[in-house]
Amino acid sequence: MSNPSVPLLAELPEDRASGEIAGIYEEIRRFSGVPYVSSLQRYLATMPGVLEWAWAALRPALVSGVIPETGWALARTVRIAPLPPLLPATIADWGLNAADIAALRNIAANFVRVSPVNIVTGSCLACLLTGPAPSGDGFLGSWTPPAMLAPMPGNIDPDALPTVQRDQLMRFATEVDGAPFIPALYRQLAHWPEVIAWFADALIPRFTTEETNTARAGFKAAARAAAPGIVAQLPDVPQRQRPDAETTRRILVTVDRYAETSPEMTMFGQLLLDALPPA
Repeated sequence: MSNPSVPLLAELPEDRASGEIAGIYEEIRRFSGVPYVSSLQRYLATMPGVLEWAWAALRPALVSGVIPETGWALARTVRIAPLPPLLPATIADWGLNAADIAALRNIAANFVRVSPVNIVTGSCLACLLTGPAPSGDGFLGSWTPPAMLAPMPGNIDPDALPTVQRDQLMRFATEVDGAPFIPALYRQLAHWPEVIAWFADALIPRFTTEETNTARAGFKAAARAAAPGIVAQLPDVPQRQRPDAETTRRILVTVDRYAETSPEMTMFGQLLLDALPPA
């Protein structure tokens, strides 16, 4: 995973989106309540017509608040043992100031908010791809998303880092359909080398513990159980071309991997929030 010659999972960055995709990105940000489009959607945008189809199909469940509120309700039931709080002496040794603490707390809050939305969105997308076209009436009522969180500093490019820092970040690397993938929480935290090194040492041993596995599996199962009922209420979008078989395979592989990492982003983002001092 640490070979710098192997490109990361493909994505269409937000600053390169145009036309319909730019509009979709804007709505994703608005109805997720975060100023950020997740790599799941940025990956879908690299495949012609796929994000457009997926958003047209799922949009009624997102703008009505059904998908976000379902994800956030499930996330409130997912907790694992906290990390020891970061001591003032440690924070001082790392040279962090009040602005750094506020930025770190904001990063954690962004992922605690967006990751539950992603896992339910992915579960509904998988349900759409593996079942018949829905024929529901949509969702009644209006919904106001929460106030947008503050912007984050941006995902670090691992290849732009010094070797030692890159190696620290690549400790978090996983794989999606043969391509290396680093969940964005860690790429955001990599702006602070001491923080990402501490987080790696604190978290990586917990990736495969029984507690983490149980919480991850429970969140994944709950999202998948919620998806059929949501999808059944969606109207069909016959004007959009469904993905072909190979594209469907790629999407399902990616969604399945996200069903592992999204619970982690939720749980580990909360651990970071709880370990940091108040902003």
